[in-house]
Formats: sequence, structure tokens, C-alpha cells
Amino acid sequence: MTVNSGDRSLLRRINLLATLRSAREAPKTIAAFATSTGLSRTAAEAVVLDLVDLGWLVEAGQGGHPGAGRPARHYRLRAEAGVLLGVDAGPHNIVVTVADLRGEPLGSAHHAVPQAASPRSQVDAVPAVISQALERSGRSLADVWVTAVGVPGIVRRGRVAQVVGSADSPETDLAGRLRALLGCPVLLENDCNLAAVAEHWRGVAQDVDDMVFVHSGNRTSAGLVLAGRLYRGHTGGAGEIGALAQVGWEEAPTRLEALLAGGRARSRKEVFALASRGDAEALAAVDAFSQGLAFGIAALALAVDPQLVVIGGGNVRAGDTLLTPLRRYIDEFTYSRVPTVGVSSLGNQSVSLGAVRLALDAVDEFLEAAVTAAAGFPPPTVAAFAGIGARDDR
Repeated sequence: MTVNSGDRSLLRRINLLATLRSAREAPKTIAAFATSTGLSRTAAEAVVLDLVDLGWLVEAGQGGHPGAGRPARHYRLRAEAGVLLGVDAGPHNIVVTVADLRGEPLGSAHHAVPQAASPRSQVDAVPAVISQALERSGRSLADVWVTAVGVPGIVRRGRVAQVVGSADSPETDLAGRLRALLGCPVLLENDCNLAAVAEHWRGVAQDVDDMVFVHSGNRTSAGLVLAGRLYRGHTGGAGEIGALAQVGWEEAPTRLEALLAGGRARSRKEVFALASRGDAEALAAVDAFSQGLAFGIAALALAVDPQLVVIGGGNVRAGDTLLTPLRRYIDEFTYSRVPTVGVSSLGNQSVSLGAVRLALDAVDEFLEAAVTAAAGFPPPTVAAFAGIGARDDR
């Protein structure tokens, strides 16, 4: 950012944001803030005290060594000033994670969606699950700055453009409807994209720049992180190769469902359990399922050449019963060009944690916009951030 040397107000706001970002990492002394931001010690002290006056920072106790004179004061981000909500609004489960302003989880709640539930009743259930998660975290809806929601759809400019795997017309302004229900800013993103973000942030892909995340559960879908950033594509549909019937993702589950017991299709859990015990028919069904799943994964991997493929979703609970043949087929189809196939470490919270990261990034982008605005640096209040998501033009 180019700064006019005469614009002291702008320079001050830039320094405030740089120091605030540094405070998110860990409590620091004035000297440590000066080192991390490149400011002089005198300038760093003035900025820190400004952030204390605004309510962003508080003194975090004292450090130092006995006998070394008066220990230096440490200052920390007042992360408890507000909370962020990450919501996984899937067709079968709603998961909510409550986090502080550093993105640290404070509590969560889960709700299984009844099979007969309509999309509208599913959305109506979200506030109740949020209330439960907030209660477990000791917070209330009045503390929420931003809610980010993962949905099984292609999201464009903050609206659902298409429901993945469904011919139903989407409720396009889902964010607006949830805003009315929750009374706070609401952001939308594709759920698989958020799971990919979560793996890169807190999961098995933290040290990876290029990765493919594949959700294998009631449906198969994918999200991409390229050059360390979520890749959405031109219209928000990157990774949705399952829309092509030739890929085989839609057909693959039928390989498991074809295994009958008393005239009824066995559940995936039953088939995986039988296969783990060496049942020949179940092993053949899992092998065929793995082959179908691997073909689409290989197509993505050969297109983007990732460092890592991460498999998540309910099917990974089958462990090596699924992963051994899946890795074998991915190796075969990619000519061993994918160095690692990992397993998600985040369980059913991957989407909601990715949504927390989206909310955290939205707060940061809002602060960055405030730096270049003529108005002063915003205080850490719900009201100051009420405009987040109002003009989502991604």
C-alpha cells in the first residue's frame, strides 16, 4: 500500500492494523510488537496504547526473569470481545462451532436433520442449534459479529446459484433469510470449499500450498486450495466434477448398495464392517466403490498437480478398509504422481471450522477496508462490524 507521507491519520490506521494482526499470534511486549511490525519502540508503544484505549488490547500480565529488573508488560488481543459462528448447514446434519476473535473454538453443537425435513425447515432449525452452541460456550447471539455458513451448493456473489446434486430451485437469498433470523451479518460458501479451508488452516494440510479435499459421504464433492488460497473458479463451481456422470462419483455408491441382505440393501456401515472381516462380496463392493471414487480424484489431481489429496466425510470412518484400495487406485490412475493421500483430522467439524476461518477473514478484510476509509479505526463492538457481508461481490 502506497502511503502519502503527509497523511498521518492513514499511517496511524495502517500501524494499528499491523499491530492488531501481530497481537492475534500471541501476547507480546512493546519491544516484541516493535520487532514484528518494524516500528520504533516509541511508535509501537503509542500504537499499542491506542489499541488499549479502543478496547482491542488488554494487559496480559507480566513476563521476565527474577532479578532482571521490572518485568516487561505483555499485551494480548481481547479475543473475548465478540464471537464468530461457523455453521455447517448440510442436508443430513447441522453443526455449529462458536469461536473467539482469534478463531479459537469455544463450543459446538450438532443436530441430525430428519430425513423428511424440507429445505426451509432445515434452515429454520439453524438458530436453535446456534443457541445451543452459544449456551455451551457461555455466550449469546448479541455477542456474534459474523456468522458464516457452509451449504451444499455453488455460491456466487454471496447467493446460492445451484444446489449441488439436486434439480431443485435454490433459495437464492439464503444469507438474507438467515440474517433476518439471526440479526447479524451472514456469509455463505460451498461446504466442501470450507472443509478444504479448514484442513489448510487447522488440519493435515497446514504446511501444504496445493491440495485437493474430497468429501466422501452421502455425496462426493471436492474443494481446492491452490497457492495457499481457496480456489473457487470463475462462477464458484471449482471442484464440482461430480456433475459429469462419466466421472462416476454419482454411480460409485451403488456398488455398496448392491450388496443385499434379506432383499434389502445393506448400509455403507454394514458393507464396510463386513469387508473389514474379510467377506468376499463386501470386499468386492468396496473395491468397486473405491475404483469409482478414485477415478474422479485422479482427474482432479492430474489437472492441478497437488502436493496432497485429503479425504474427508463419513466414509473415512471405514479406515484402511476403504483407504487401502482407494490409495491403490489413485496411484494407478495418476501414475503415482500424487505423493500423499491423507485423511481429514477434523471429523464432522471440518465445514464449521472452515466457516469460522471465513468469518475471521471477513473481519480482517473489513478492518483493512477501514484503514483506507476516512473514518477512524473501528472499535471491537458488534455494531462496528454490522456492515460485513452487506455487499458480498465475490
